[in-house]
Amino acid sequence: MLTRILFLADVSPFSDHALAWAKDKMRAEQTDFLLLHVVDSAAGLESPRLVSEAEAYLDRLGSHILSPESYYKTMVLSGDIMEILPEVVRSEGCTFVLLPIPKGMDPFPLIRTVPVPQMVVQEEDELFPPGDIFQKVVVALDLEPARTSLMLENLRTLLLQTGGNPFITLAHAFYPPTAESAPELMNAASEALGEIQKEVSSWGYDTAVELVTGKPETDLPPRINAMAPTLLALGLPYAGEMGQLVLGATAEALLQETVCPLLLFPL
Repeated sequence: MLTRILFLADVSPFSDHALAWAKDKMRAEQTDFLLLHVVDSAAGLESPRLVSEAEAYLDRLGSHILSPESYYKTMVLSGDIMEILPEVVRSEGCTFVLLPIPKGMDPFPLIRTVPVPQMVVQEEDELFPPGDIFQKVVVALDLEPARTSLMLENLRTLLLQTGGNPFITLAHAFYPPTAESAPELMNAASEALGEIQKEVSSWGYDTAVELVTGKPETDLPPRINAMAPTLLALGLPYAGEMGQLVLGATAEALLQETVCPLLLFPL
């Protein structure tokens, strides 16, 4: 999964800090980086100059941050980032994407275009955890069997590659349509989480469960923030899957309201 990481650079000091952090936290035994910057096509006649400046910046970024023995490639393109990012991921064989998100940017539309697992780090105070990013992982689940299995498979693969040994909390929120149905739904969710906990514990990690009664998009984010995870993992429907609007709304709320880095798996 971490064999070829696409790093989206915005040509600012924020990208310097983000790449240095990524090199230390997201590196597996064999990892190379593709440093990508996209010049907006709206730049018009300024595009050639901006492309040239960005190329020089990425060359400096790679040589300064990445170790001499690391393999990396730089790429500067002009156009619509919403089209270019997924196209480059596929054409360059990228297996993971790291998106550092500057303040004021709405990243959700861009995130939805990424067809591979990705890490999203947003520009806030204490953005880059100084310790092990995999120390305290919360996994937000909707308990749909196929999506849950895919999520867990991806997470286990990533943890094996990074050598992480986290404490993992499995979190789920449910909103009963009626008060009468609440006990039955809670029991079903609790049983499902218990089975998932057994599976994750069999990987050799300490685990816990967190069952939240309430709307996932409004009640889950504050509960997760209270747990103070170093990383939040969740699944995100790929763009165009209109049948997954509820899951998409929950993911967007978690992206907007949680403060830790997010690990997103396309489902």
